[in-house]
Amino acid sequence: MIELKNVSLSYNKVYFALYDINLTAKRGEVIVVSGLGGSGKSALLRVIAGLDKISKGEVLIDGTKVEDVDFISAVSVGYLSQKPVFFESKTVFQNLAWALKIRKVDKSQWEEKVDEVLQEFNLMDIKKKKINKLTKVEKKLVQIARLMLRPLDILLCDDLNLYKEDENFEVLSKAYKKLIAKDKKHKLTIFISNNEGLFKDLVTREIKLESGSIQSDRGV
Repeated sequence: MIELKNVSLSYNKVYFALYDINLTAKRGEVIVVSGLGGSGKSALLRVIAGLDKISKGEVLIDGTKVEDVDFISAVSVGYLSQKPVFFESKTVFQNLAWALKIRKVDKSQWEEKVDEVLQEFNLMDIKKKKINKLTKVEKKLVQIARLMLRPLDILLCDDLNLYKEDENFEVLSKAYKKLIAKDKKHKLTIFISNNEGLFKDLVTREIKLESGSIQSDRGV
């Protein structure tokens, strides 16, 4: 489903965020990517999502070059970034409804679909609240809920470094797990985490990056 062939990404003449990456991944896989800061983890997700233009090589999704992929109608990619992006002055409902609107979901279904995901994550009480009034955890949960609104072919999750001692570990890990587990057999999931035990019952493959290159790639 995804192929990276001799992919390199450089932001200047001396620094490579990714160097000569070769990777194939398919639907049904749940891949965790780990590595030290600056190892290329986020860069890897960004080139798969078509957000960064590679310096060398090819990124293919279902045989089509990533720059030619129609991410609205042909391939559905969900990208869970470290910093959620919203219309900050609009309500939770308006933000989630917008995600349905751009995918041409009939307006008569918006309320029902939005309520369904808000109930899933116990967020009905903030439905009419503006995004800029939410806590960081609430924003993250709304970001996850937004991705639950549509079927995904590819799910990319940046920086899920959750640990049990974290104050919000239970609520966030439960939400992430719901997102990853949804239609698991029908989508490819790649998430970043240095917590080796995170979602071990779902993970099928572990990739470790070092200095922009794949140091190890193994099934679990």
